[in-house]
Amino acid sequence: MFKRTTLSLGIAAAVLTAPNVVAEQFEKDSEVIVVSGSRIEQKLEDVAGTVNVVTEQEIERELAVDLNTAFKYQTGITTTGSTGEAQALNIRGIGGNRVVYVKDGRRLNDAYSGGGGLIIGRGYFDVDNVKQIEVAKGAASSLYGSDALGGIVVISTKNPSDYLSGNDTYAQVGLGYYGVNAEKSATATFAKQLSDSNATSIQVTRRDGEETQNYAEDLPGFDYTSNALLLKSEFKITDNESILATVDYFDQDVEQIITANAYETRDDNESISFSLEFDTASATSFYDNLSAQVYYTDFEQLSDQIRANDGSRSRTGPYTDFNDYRFEQSIFGTRLVLDKQLEFGSLAHQLVYGFDFDSYETSRPRYKTRIDAQGNKSKDREGQKTFPGADTTMLGLFVQDNITLIPDTLKLNAGLRIDRYEMDAKQSELYAGTEFGDISETALSPKLGLVYSVSENLNVVAQYSRGFKIPPHDLAYQSHGVEPFYQILPNSDLEPETSDSIEFGVKGDFESKQFSVTVFNSKFDDFISNKIVRVEPSQIPGMPPKTYYQYQNIAEVEIKGLEANFTVWVNDNVSIDTGFTYVQGKDKETNEYISTLSPLNGFAKARYELDNWSVTAAFKAAKRMTKVPADDKVKTAGWGTVDLFAEYDFGNLRLNAGVFNLLDKEYIPYESVAGQSADAALGQYTQPGRNFALNAKYTF
Repeated sequence: MFKRTTLSLGIAAAVLTAPNVVAEQFEKDSEVIVVSGSRIEQKLEDVAGTVNVVTEQEIERELAVDLNTAFKYQTGITTTGSTGEAQALNIRGIGGNRVVYVKDGRRLNDAYSGGGGLIIGRGYFDVDNVKQIEVAKGAASSLYGSDALGGIVVISTKNPSDYLSGNDTYAQVGLGYYGVNAEKSATATFAKQLSDSNATSIQVTRRDGEETQNYAEDLPGFDYTSNALLLKSEFKITDNESILATVDYFDQDVEQIITANAYETRDDNESISFSLEFDTASATSFYDNLSAQVYYTDFEQLSDQIRANDGSRSRTGPYTDFNDYRFEQSIFGTRLVLDKQLEFGSLAHQLVYGFDFDSYETSRPRYKTRIDAQGNKSKDREGQKTFPGADTTMLGLFVQDNITLIPDTLKLNAGLRIDRYEMDAKQSELYAGTEFGDISETALSPKLGLVYSVSENLNVVAQYSRGFKIPPHDLAYQSHGVEPFYQILPNSDLEPETSDSIEFGVKGDFESKQFSVTVFNSKFDDFISNKIVRVEPSQIPGMPPKTYYQYQNIAEVEIKGLEANFTVWVNDNVSIDTGFTYVQGKDKETNEYISTLSPLNGFAKARYELDNWSVTAAFKAAKRMTKVPADDKVKTAGWGTVDLFAEYDFGNLRLNAGVFNLLDKEYIPYESVAGQSADAALGQYTQPGRNFALNAKYTF
């Protein structure tokens, strides 16, 4: 172990010198390719905005098993949900459906909240087949359209050619154990060059686990299983043309039995996607490269519940409810992306243009069967109101011009997109007499970015971008209540939420060190929130007044902050990676802090590697949170945790091990309790104590 003085001298020496091995490593790192900046491949250093990248190597080294654990050490990104539960990312204080998720070119299902928490998330895929995850922060509607209000998450999985790398056959098996929830996993991957024109790969993963417990380990238990299958087949038509066919399946079953036959829940989250993608590099006068895709995704959540009532809330005595609650969403989409290199005078242009069309069909059927203590049915699969669902279509045309104004010195990225969307409520007898108006809008989303190279190793970047979010169907058409207490009214006059993001940054890429510093400011208009629209006296004597609610465009929010990352190779064997995030935001109408923000937080990782093994120590911390919406809202204490990772590569066999929360720290992340009452009991939100994980993969 290095003494502090030795380490300090090593860092200082690294600033002045750079070993050849280190220089080669950083040259490789600087070649990171992303698609979220322009929808075509480009170097990360050429992107004006801020993009975080999680690679398959990081996922493996840090033993990530889901969306939550994959983003543990990232600036400006927090997560909600635990393994086996609904999960989502929060980007600089914005999350939910205000962020677009795209996997292999396909939009993922909407998130959905209910009962005070997230019940349907975006984490319904397996990370074992992930090649790279990109998170572009800030508005991104100029390229991706609606929902890119706060950012985009682009997930790329491996193709057969990624596995084969010129070989005829590839096979790998893996076993894993994740102690925080006793998850056991098994995965198998096989790829084969079937002919000169076809290569195919298949990967299957099975996971079995339990609930992620709090520190005291007293949460109600549940069991879950997940199955993932990814089948891809590449067909080479000519040297420059190919077709990629994909079948992507994921299923997660969760069973919770608190009291047998009285309180039980069984959830089944199932997603299946089919996709065909055509790519050509046979240049014409209209394009150098063309990518066209058509896909279909079907997502369904089934939630079967048993809820017994002792009769205290009923005039008819004890009863048991059998609930069949569902969320169903199918998406049909097409994509066309073209790029063309052009030169006009002294200016070089890289033109990227195309269109997206997406058609959503969404429904939220809910049925209740009620049986009394004598076995009689007072309700027999009776429909329950929430919202009727909707049919939504979105068509977007986009163009972006990446202009080289001064070779190797100044680049301009100018983008513009126009979107047209229409949303129609589904017809249902359950909502007879309720007026649901159709919603149709057109949105224009510009973007302008600059990359100025001060030197070969130092770039100054700036970007303005605009985002928008169509009114969510579940809010626009919300129509239900509990008589005689309250009623939620639909609102077809909702306007789209919009955002304007500005950021400035400096990026350095030297021989033995890399860094980036970014300041940002985002303004969000027409946020949709629930509002009391009227109060009427109850028709029942002695009862409180009946309150009517409606979702309306009422909020204006401003979020600003600072992000910084620094990586240095002290010598050929030791590297240090650090980052921190500071975010502040307020509702401009009430001048109150918003509850979706995180306190000042950061991480530091020190890695030692030699030949075929490595050890990493990681520290993550957050300051106490006092900037809460009101004095009666919960605040949290500061905290810090230490994790250890180790990797050993035997050649065909690779082992990864990790110890999490090494010092057995009890703490509560603010994100998990934000907005709750200051006197609320928070024990259930404490994070797990010390735990470990192990993963082994053997390649044939």
